[in-house]
Amino acid sequence: MTIIASPFLFAAISITAAPLPTPADGYFQEVRKVTEHVWVLAQPKFQVQPIGNVTVIEQSDGLVLVDSGGSPGAGRRVVERVRSLSKKPVKAVVVTHWHGDHPLGISEILKAWPRARTIATSATQEHLRTPKTMNTSAVPDPARNETLQQQFRGYADYSRKMAGEAKTDEGKAGWAGAERLFNQYVRDMDGALTLTTAEAFADRLAIPDSKVPLEAIFLGRANTDGDALVWLPKQRVLVTGDVVVAPIPFGFNSYPADWIGVLEKVKAYDFRVLIPGHGLPQTDRRYLDALITLLRAVRAQVGALVEKGLALEQVREQVDLSAQATAFAGKDAWLRQWFDAYWTQAIVVAAFREAKGEPIVQSLN
Repeated sequence: MTIIASPFLFAAISITAAPLPTPADGYFQEVRKVTEHVWVLAQPKFQVQPIGNVTVIEQSDGLVLVDSGGSPGAGRRVVERVRSLSKKPVKAVVVTHWHGDHPLGISEILKAWPRARTIATSATQEHLRTPKTMNTSAVPDPARNETLQQQFRGYADYSRKMAGEAKTDEGKAGWAGAERLFNQYVRDMDGALTLTTAEAFADRLAIPDSKVPLEAIFLGRANTDGDALVWLPKQRVLVTGDVVVAPIPFGFNSYPADWIGVLEKVKAYDFRVLIPGHGLPQTDRRYLDALITLLRAVRAQVGALVEKGLALEQVREQVDLSAQATAFAGKDAWLRQWFDAYWTQAIVVAAFREAKGEPIVQSLN
């Protein structure tokens, strides 16, 4: 997932004595052992501005990371946590897709292990070097860096305002936590760089090992046009990137019909554990089935409205995903708000463009 700007107002307001996340906020990634030789660094709960999971895979001669954290600060914490798990060097980083919360820790990881390979699909490699998809540069740029930090100060200020206006305890607590999160992002994004990968693959790239072999694979367009997954056949662990995200998916600039096909392929893998791009590891296919059902419901509703000749805004007004919101977010008003913002509003646009035969373009907007 990329940096989300649409729900927030920009404001270049300095924050003094800014409150920072508490352990209860679940902002910082925690280490969870998945199986022998495999760990995941994951945020334990949904975040308004999320950081993608980082999977750590121990091979005989070094470690392979899947994704890298969403900022230089997150990258530094990844380095610390990885070193606490193994004395082996990181020998490779596989980036699942271009959304900023997955590759922006690479610069710090390469400071610690400069010989590490960096790998992505060809589409993702290209996006990481393209200004339209990244809002940080490949070389230090103080002016651009300050602009980015000012944006996060603005998000924090807006969150503080919303906490003051919230009419429920859920809302007050949620927006107060968002303010602390964005204050931490101001720190974590200092010096942010986007580094494209040194290597790219089209369909499959193997990193052999006698005990923990792995394959980076591309199964088709889904959340983006270049989603990489990583399969560990001996451990039967499948790392999906944002092809699978829990507790609520992200739908920005995605490919609904292709996504369903990719999820069906994912279901066919004989995995014991599935590690999503966000959220905790899964051991069955129930969430995959829920995602497929959700995408089919979106396509059916949007397709029928497009056939009637309705414009996008009319389609948005008439699509009803309230039952699906309950299935994914329950009665939690805070989660339901973000299900609407990060899923419904976004996926309806993608499904509309798909139904109209219009291109779906990967971009920050």
